[in-house]
Amino acid sequence: MRKIVVVEGKHDYQKIKQIAPDIAVITTNGCDVSTELLKRINKLSEENEVFLLLDPDPAGERIREKIAAKCKNIRHVFVRKDDAISKDGRKIGVEHANLRVLQEILSDLWNDCHDGPITDLALYELGLIGGSGSREKRIKLCERLKIGYANGKQLARRLNLYGISLEQVREILCSET
Repeated sequence: MRKIVVVEGKHDYQKIKQIAPDIAVITTNGCDVSTELLKRINKLSEENEVFLLLDPDPAGERIREKIAAKCKNIRHVFVRKDDAISKDGRKIGVEHANLRVLQEILSDLWNDCHDGPITDLALYELGLIGGSGSREKRIKLCERLKIGYANGKQLARRLNLYGISLEQVREILCSET
C-alpha cells in the first residue's frame, strides 16, 4: 500500500519533496478542486493511504471538507497554524512550515515508500515518450487505464502513483496492435 500526500500548491509540493523525495504527492492547485481530481483521489484511496496535508486556514479547511466528503479512506494530517506562518507574518501555509516541523508530521508516512518501478527510459523503449506516435499511444493507454491523459513528463509518475506495473502497460500496448 502506497502513501500519497495531497497538498494545495506547487510550493507545498516542493517543500514535501525536500523532505521525502520518494513520497507521492498530489496538488489540488488551490481552492477549486475539480471533479476529475476528486475522482482520481477517491480511486487512489481505494488501494493506497491518502493523507491530506493542507494549509491551516479557511481555504485549506474548505478543500479538506470537499475532498473528505467525496473520497473514502482519507486520513488527515495537520500542521499547526503557528508553525505555518510566513517570515513576514502575513501568509499561512504548509510551504512556510519549517522543514523540521514537516519531518516530524510526516515521519511515519514514508518509512516504506519507494518510487514505482516504471521509469522514463522504460516508457521511451515502449514508444510512449520521445518518438513519433508517442502521444497517440499515451492517449490510448491512459484511456484504457482510466487515469486521465498524461503528457510525456507526467506519465511515469502517474502510472507509479496508481500502482500500475510495467507488465500491465505492456499487455495493454500489445492488445492495441
